[in-house]
Amino acid sequence: MSLQFDEGTYTVSKQMDSIRLLAKEFALLHFLYENKDKAFTRSQLLDRVWPLEYPVERTVDDHIYRLRKKLKRWDEVSLDTVRGYGYRLALRENKSMLPSNPSVHDPEMQEVIHGLLRKYHLFGQGNSIQMLVHQQEALGLKISPYYQLYMHFIQGDLEWLTSTDDFPLEERLYWLLIYVHALIKPADSLELYRLAIQSPVLPAEYRQELRILNIIDIYAETGQYQEAKRLLEETYRVMEAEQLTYFKLPVGLAALSVELWGGSGEAAEKQLAALRSELKDAPYLREIGRFQVMEGLWLLRQGRVREAELRMDDGLDVLKMSLNAPLYLNSAYQILLYIDHHRTPGRLRNKYQQIYTEIGKSYGVPVYGQQIVNTIINFLSTDSKSSDLPLT
Repeated sequence: MSLQFDEGTYTVSKQMDSIRLLAKEFALLHFLYENKDKAFTRSQLLDRVWPLEYPVERTVDDHIYRLRKKLKRWDEVSLDTVRGYGYRLALRENKSMLPSNPSVHDPEMQEVIHGLLRKYHLFGQGNSIQMLVHQQEALGLKISPYYQLYMHFIQGDLEWLTSTDDFPLEERLYWLLIYVHALIKPADSLELYRLAIQSPVLPAEYRQELRILNIIDIYAETGQYQEAKRLLEETYRVMEAEQLTYFKLPVGLAALSVELWGGSGEAAEKQLAALRSELKDAPYLREIGRFQVMEGLWLLRQGRVREAELRMDDGLDVLKMSLNAPLYLNSAYQILLYIDHHRTPGRLRNKYQQIYTEIGKSYGVPVYGQQIVNTIINFLSTDSKSSDLPLT
């Protein structure tokens, strides 16, 4: 499969189908096509496509975004984001012309695969989920829409989450809300979470998860310790009534967070010991990484700064390894919040501010963060006072 470029009209064609581009869109696509499958940083693309000009790196992101929208109907052409580096152009086979893999139509095979995906999800193995989704054609798999969406979520594909037409905003809203916790002040996050919990457009299971799990941390971060404890008691009742056994570790970590922010030292130590015992032989990367970060926060609260730093770094490394972008970003942000809460010396804050900023850059927060916040606000509320919450 090849593309034809007409420099006179800034038109790119595939067989009998043509698309008209703007001049710089045309130049960018032409350069990437001539160097297909090679990755380039934003700076390299600025040097090649915008010589003797002085645009910013966001210029490249904006042009890539527009090109993707214009080329969307050509499934064989893919402008890929190379995480933490830049972009590349890849040409793929037309999958509609390939013979169907018989295992796609085998219910027993599909049930086995989705059982495997559920296990990977439980263990926090984001890399394994991504591998299965990326290889589904070759392996003859048919991945459910939930995991298609979840993959973009854990990859930190903020551009896709904010702009895709493959899923309505109602189905993406919960996943965007998880990111927004690390983008704005806790008090502003709390306002949006409350609105989402009250919104009938959000599916009931997501409203419940926001209420009995996600919002608890935010109440703790805003100093509302008693409300956080009240919600925890409600959460334990719901877990028992509905037998939500898979909530046990995440809720245990939320309970630890509450004690770290507003509880006694004795209560925090007790919760740390309980979780340490449960995680001793558990293979759950997400929970292990988050526990290590919070164990570091506890050491920080005790004034054991060097030990705290090493433990928080270990936790962030585990979360990075789990390839769970929102939890990685959120944990870095929670470290910053806790450092500010305890007025820790400047060197440590500067270090974790830089870590948080670099993580955000790798997922496109400078480009898409404010768009996520505004999208959620516009969808949930018409309150003019909430119409412009700035990024932290």
